[in-house]
Amino acid sequence: MSSVRTPFAAVVVLCLAAAGCKRDRPYPVERLDVGAWGSLTRAGLGLSRSDVETALAGRLSAAGFRLVDVASGEEVPEGALRLTLDLPMAQAEPAKVGALLQVRRRSGAGSARYEAEGVGEASPGERGEGAVRAALERALDRALRHARVQLQAADKPDDALVKDLASKDPEVHASAVRVLTDRRNPAVAQALLDQLGAEDQDEVRRAIGALVEMKEKRAVPPLIELGNGRDPIFLREVIYALGGIGGDEAQAYLYTVAQGHDQPAIREAAQQALDELSRSEQKPDRGLSSREGEAARR
Repeated sequence: MSSVRTPFAAVVVLCLAAAGCKRDRPYPVERLDVGAWGSLTRAGLGLSRSDVETALAGRLSAAGFRLVDVASGEEVPEGALRLTLDLPMAQAEPAKVGALLQVRRRSGAGSARYEAEGVGEASPGERGEGAVRAALERALDRALRHARVQLQAADKPDDALVKDLASKDPEVHASAVRVLTDRRNPAVAQALLDQLGAEDQDEVRRAIGALVEMKEKRAVPPLIELGNGRDPIFLREVIYALGGIGGDEAQAYLYTVAQGHDQPAIREAAQQALDELSRSEQKPDRGLSSREGEAARR
């Protein structure tokens, strides 16, 4: 990976109103890297790594970010970001580019990682290299906006994020779901349950994982329904999720599957989930952390 620093990095820019930003100061970027960009070459598009670096650096200020000018002695502030851009998808006709932005934020409390995606397409009247550049810039704009929304969500208190669950902006809603899930706030449970009906299977799997972590018993009936008629791989995922959530309804379903499913692998998975559930229910306090254990004894 290469690192890029540009002369305009020393200029402190305000977040433009057109970008929809709600933060007075731009987010400082400590380092900017371009990783995988070979999709441009494979698609026969005439853009180099340097072109990509320049395009990304040039989109930062309008999206509410700025590069820290380390070369001029500027101190890197706490919470500065490291951005790594990958371009996993690109095509020439019609021009279309997909961007994946990895965001790492360091602070005294540790580090947090985010992923932001953006897809850009050329307009009908755009042709040639100009169309490719336009598609790339639009993909970068969307990925940067997505990253900013996630960072803003991470800075908000829970009550503000709960309000964002009702937002009609899909990125604001998704970011609120993610942060509230990380914070184990029960207010996000209904949003995760709704997410089980999404068309995107990766989104469904993320919701399942979060519901298991929260041991949300209301997820048991929709998970059982979700597994009906599905392929064995997905059904096993549902079975293990039900074992992770537990409860009488999950246990009854797992017992029925373990005894009567027509596929041995599914019966075995259900029995394993039952066994694990039984073991976990026999450990009343051993699963507590030392801090939780002290609180429970007081």
